[in-house]
Amino acid sequence: MKSTLIVVLLLALLGATYYTRPSQDDFKRYITAQQTSGDTNVLKAGWDQMQADQFAKNCTFADRLLWVDVKNQNGQTVYTGALGHWFSRAQIAADVNNAKQKIGNVKIDSK
Repeated sequence: MKSTLIVVLLLALLGATYYTRPSQDDFKRYITAQQTSGDTNVLKAGWDQMQADQFAKNCTFADRLLWVDVKNQNGQTVYTGALGHWFSRAQIAADVNNAKQKIGNVKIDSK
């Protein structure tokens, strides 16, 4: 009974992950929102929106079964989309490096 329940829940999780992966249009909206957030000037907002559209057009989308990878012109993966959300690879790498530095700075007192 437990095994059946685990398999059913696993299949439900995989199905939810598959159906909630973001699309190319979602990425364009995400990048535009990121670029234009905080813009108070109409000209600045228009310029930022044009740059975001140009960036999105130059990206390559690699559709995996449960997630989507977005690669820039250099072939480097810059964003990953999963579960209806976009994750910046650069931001994740920076967060991991910060965590490593904080862990390295912690000294363990031995008694």
